[in-house]
Amino acid sequence: MMQAAPNPPMTRAQKLRWYADQLTKDAANEEQKGNKEAAISKYLQASDLLLLLARSEENYAAWKYYADKATYCQGRARGLIALTPHRESGPG
Repeated sequence: MMQAAPNPPMTRAQKLRWYADQLTKDAANEEQKGNKEAAISKYLQASDLLLLLARSEENYAAWKYYADKATYCQGRARGLIALTPHRESGPG
């Protein structure tokens, strides 16, 4: 469940960081509840935001942090996709 954003004025980067963190937490909660589709969606959204943050970073340590966290989210989504049964689509 998404929490309200902190009250003090935030920069665009701070808002994106906060939202990416929320999505990651929500994805983990959905995963624990067994709602794989929602978890996958939230992990992928968080990954997109983290990659956006990484792209705008000039500091290597911050870039690496965002890139690593995005890689983690992508890995969780891939793992959940691999565990999701797929329907066989036959001819016709």
